[in-house]
Amino acid sequence: MQITPMILSNTLLQNIQNQESQISQLQQEVSTGQTFQVPSDNPIAAENALGLNNALSQIQTYTSSAQSAQGWLNQSSGVLSNMISLWDQAIQIATQAANSTNNASDLSAMAQTVSGIQKNFGQLLNTQYEGQYLFSGYQNGTAPITVASGTALVASGTTPNTVMSSTAGNALKFEINSGATVTVNLTGWESVGQTGNYFVNAYNDLGNLVTALTTGSPALQTVAQNLQNDLSNLTSAQSLVGGRLARVQNTLTQLGNASTDISQSLSNVASANMAQVTTQLAQEEDSYQAALQSGSKILSLSLLNFINP
Repeated sequence: MQITPMILSNTLLQNIQNQESQISQLQQEVSTGQTFQVPSDNPIAAENALGLNNALSQIQTYTSSAQSAQGWLNQSSGVLSNMISLWDQAIQIATQAANSTNNASDLSAMAQTVSGIQKNFGQLLNTQYEGQYLFSGYQNGTAPITVASGTALVASGTTPNTVMSSTAGNALKFEINSGATVTVNLTGWESVGQTGNYFVNAYNDLGNLVTALTTGSPALQTVAQNLQNDLSNLTSAQSLVGGRLARVQNTLTQLGNASTDISQSLSNVASANMAQVTTQLAQEEDSYQAALQSGSKILSLSLLNFINP
């Protein structure tokens, strides 16, 4: 086959165009850090990257939900700790009243202190997190208990609302992983060994203690024992929250590890090796310049160069 100047020029031009295209692709990789700009550049890599991005997005959704659950549970744990501190005070007063000789003035002072404890307990029951009541279940826009402004709650005063007296558990659950949920709130109906709602029982037992102290009732021993039961229930509830919190924290660790692994895989699929691409780009540009110089010399020759004057 005869190699004519036309064939030679067309071949040279095609090679130069191919090099220009390769240089353009490498320049895009350097500027964007991605191995492809549109799926057609690398359909297999693009499909893999899409799947990895979807998985990463799902993990981020679960992570956000788990972090919200962690916030709820941390808040509940802190409130329960404060409740238990109140119970230590109430039990100490009940024990002192039952085992010592106290005059009417002493018992009245104790009753006032317990009234304050009951009011504080009611305020803790009304704790809000992110604008929602912790202990109201699905009815988290309704306060679990009505606290009379500026007055101490007593047995004959305000009692827990129907939101706490309801037999419905109303557990709030967050999805923290595929097929995995965690309950983030307490309603008082969790099974911790109690009969009825342990929050309502505890609140009413404080009121019973106020009555016993005010009237000098011989039932102080019984009331003190009920308070011990309440303390046991509150401690069990705190352990329940602690177990849920540990589960959420473990899940967050797993999600973090999975996110790191998927991000690395996505980087391997879609991210350019900058050192390699930069080196390849420099080589391609050198080759391109060499091709242009060679082409200018070759294409300048024609039949006229071989005709003697």
